[in-house]
Amino acid sequence: MNYCSHVSIQRRPSQSRTRFSQSTGFTLVELLVVIAIIGILIGLMLPAVQAARESARRNGCVNNLKQLGLATHNYHDLSRRFPMGRERSDQFGVSWAFRLLPFIEQDDQYRSHNRIERVDDVANAVAMRTPVEPFFCPSRRSPVADRDFDNDDGPPVVVGVSAGGDYAANVGRGSLTFGLRHTADENSSAAKVDSDFRAIAGPIHTYSRCSARQVQDGLSKTIAIGEKHIPPVDSSKPSQADYTQGDTAIFAGDCPFTIFATVRNGMADGENDPSREKFGSEHDTVSHFVFLDGHVVPVQHSINEATLGRLAAISDGEVIGEDL
Repeated sequence: MNYCSHVSIQRRPSQSRTRFSQSTGFTLVELLVVIAIIGILIGLMLPAVQAARESARRNGCVNNLKQLGLATHNYHDLSRRFPMGRERSDQFGVSWAFRLLPFIEQDDQYRSHNRIERVDDVANAVAMRTPVEPFFCPSRRSPVADRDFDNDDGPPVVVGVSAGGDYAANVGRGSLTFGLRHTADENSSAAKVDSDFRAIAGPIHTYSRCSARQVQDGLSKTIAIGEKHIPPVDSSKPSQADYTQGDTAIFAGDCPFTIFATVRNGMADGENDPSREKFGSEHDTVSHFVFLDGHVVPVQHSINEATLGRLAAISDGEVIGEDL
């Protein structure tokens, strides 16, 4: 009897280990199934994560334009006009973007500008080569200073160091070189000519001196600044890649393709649209615009060209519907 008891005691641990091994082990098939399930879950979650990130980037873009809109409004309160697009078209001029710097807490950068020297001179390194976050759409890039300076439409003298930007001022329905000096006297002999120009002019362009009272279509119905389209690089001009894209120094006034956009040919037709004159964005279906009253609107890329034209002109007298 003792012998049987001894045998029983000796066998139980072995059986216990076998049962433990069988209950805790994984087969190769089971492991592959688990990995496959994890992969499927990640695949399902990835689009949602990407969508959430893009939504956050779009919100950042909207906030940037709100800052620029508020700065434009404050500039007008101080100067009784909206910022001039540019006062000259050579390597000594500055852009509307540079004029807004004191109104977005960049007064030191603004004051560092040496007007006697060219914008691409090292004397203007702080003024022209310091990237400022509100000028960059998060969906396209982070604040960088890697753009070329324009050189009167020729090959740049200084490359890869200037501050870029992703927003353009609205010149209206005309060309990017459109320049109109608004008359201060509505009763002068130039009033009729001025009125005709305002039917196609935007608020910010070369030599612009537009005041709120001249925006007869209403500040809430007139675009101030919007996201700009940047076309693919023109491989035929490798030494002027930034210039051909309209993506040079945003604080300089010499390259209209960088600081202005026009609506005369509508919005950019996708990322491969070759035009460097249009509004457009890295967002799938919309581009954001800030209006002269400071509110920001996402405008569909499929917007009717006539409606877009009405939003761009300061005084065309045409009615705009509530739906964009």
